Amino acid sequence: MNKKKFLAMLLTAAMALSVLTGCGSKETTAPTAPTEGNDAEDAAYKIALIQQHQTNAFQIAVTEGAQAKAAELGVELTILSADQDAATQISQIEQCVSEGFDAILFEPVDPDGLRDAAKAAADAGVVVINVVSFCTDWENAGIAAVSCGNNIKAGENEMQHVADLLGGKGNVAILTGPSAVTDALDRLTGYENILANYPDMVQVVAPADCQWDTAKAQATVESWLSAYDLDAIVCQNDGMAVGAGNAAGADSGIVITGLDGTPDGYEAIKDGRITGTVAQDGGAMAATAVEAAVTLLDGGSLESNLLITDSVWIDASNVADYE
Repeated sequence: MNKKKFLAMLLTAAMALSVLTGCGSKETTAPTAPTEGNDAEDAAYKIALIQQHQTNAFQIAVTEGAQAKAAELGVELTILSADQDAATQISQIEQCVSEGFDAILFEPVDPDGLRDAAKAAADAGVVVINVVSFCTDWENAGIAAVSCGNNIKAGENEMQHVADLLGGKGNVAILTGPSAVTDALDRLTGYENILANYPDMVQVVAPADCQWDTAKAQATVESWLSAYDLDAIVCQNDGMAVGAGNAAGADSGIVITGLDGTPDGYEAIKDGRITGTVAQDGGAMAATAVEAAVTLLDGGSLESNLLITDSVWIDASNVADYE
């Protein structure tokens, strides 16, 4: 038995004795079970996935996509949540480095604040990959790849459908994710690119940061509806769109859209609370990142270090095809 396998056996035993294991004691999902015929100590590599949070259907899809691919490839996967806290995520990355993880995949809570931690991990010989969103100047931080959607194009896709539904004019309000997060900023850029073509589509209230949260979105829209005559509410994720739809009610006459393509969004489309969503496949992003990490750990190379998944518009006419 080589030294690496012996150390892996010791770590596996230690993890089994503790409820809160590894990387800052924030694990919310048990390590992925190895594929049949592979004990944990025989897994080819040990990989950590550190998510921003695990509070909505999109993030659950990220978790499940990573788990399925890890099981397929026979690697040991530990999934952690930073609970939207940058300091926690930095601590988790540092702890994963100290515990000898071969690769760290993470969705940065703060694209600027996580850069140094990512670089330190890469400098220590760990394969580092960003998932869903990415650190500032990520290529110069030693980050090997980014697996994500094109959030600018997804935002353009969503807002263009809103413009088409409104005939190019109307009062529009926007719900955003955290203002420091890259994917929120990029989606807003996509919105603005389209709105520039439609001077009669007016933002009657400043975009509201609802932190991706359904309840916050619902409360915000409830207050808006008493103050503004809205024709459309454009939301940067499905969770906030569901909150907006809850506030407005089914078949409200307001165009309400989301982004991510999640089960709760599909259900709201079917019952008339929201109009449509732009689907981005978080599970595919995570699975692609796991596969890329294994390729690099095996000594291979990637055709591109920017791994992009497509987006598609979903409404009542085609939602049954995506459930």
